[in-house]
Amino acid sequence: MDVAGVVVSLPGVALLGIVVGVVAGMFGVGGGFLLTPLLSIIFDIPMPIAVGTGLCQMIGIAIVAILRHQKLGQGEHRFDWLMFAGSALGAAAGSVAVSALERQGSVTFGSGEIPVVTLVLYGAYTVLLASCSWLFWRQGGQTIEALNDPQPGPLARLRFGPLVDFDRAGIVGVSAIGVAYVGLALGFLSGVMGIGGGVALMPILIYGYGFPIKQAAGTGILALLLTVTVGTVSHAIAGHVHLGLACVLLVGSTISAQLGAILTRKLPARTLRRVFAALLWFAVLAIIWDTLRELL
Repeated sequence: MDVAGVVVSLPGVALLGIVVGVVAGMFGVGGGFLLTPLLSIIFDIPMPIAVGTGLCQMIGIAIVAILRHQKLGQGEHRFDWLMFAGSALGAAAGSVAVSALERQGSVTFGSGEIPVVTLVLYGAYTVLLASCSWLFWRQGGQTIEALNDPQPGPLARLRFGPLVDFDRAGIVGVSAIGVAYVGLALGFLSGVMGIGGGVALMPILIYGYGFPIKQAAGTGILALLLTVTVGTVSHAIAGHVHLGLACVLLVGSTISAQLGAILTRKLPARTLRRVFAALLWFAVLAIIWDTLRELL
């Protein structure tokens, strides 16, 4: 398949979709933190196309994973709806930011040259994923009781604006306005980086609000669907979405997302945190390697 002048392997893209689908189902994220950089690293797809197409295929993953998590009784959908307005605005703003970076051309380091948009997004991925990975790995050493029944975090103790309760997560009196601002920030990350925002939302839910990890996974997936839908439309208008590539990715990911949701139910919370941290570090190392390859 030709994608922006680059010929890509269809079986290879489908296999990547399967891996991303499992990750999405397990952790309530779209897998964009793996998919978007790997589309660029493995297949040499331009980053703006990788961002827009990654968001597009996450719509299918999110729908499948939502149905599975609902069946398992996991997730606080009231939290997702409170985030929606902010995340929609943030995703649209992120798309505009990517288009602006794309117009900046390339920069030269020594004998190598790399587009400004790729360099900036790779840097953002490295900082975000390394920080989240360190946090999840460190907290993965907690006791089983603490992992499955965490205490309310600092964001859960904010008391401005109307307050709401999240019964499934066992958290009461949470600021609705605070949740909306979280959605705004995560929506911008989604639009800029081609992620559903779940990779950043997971630590916010677990450490900021005190959600049990399995309830956090079910909560993040609906927020993911709402955010990536807006982000996809914005990027499609900018010409950053390749529908053929997105469809191939969906072939495997929509099926494997169901398996990922089932694994969330089966695996201990400690194991889930450590696996998530390892995946984040893998993405970071892949990004660093590709950046050095481009510049040297």
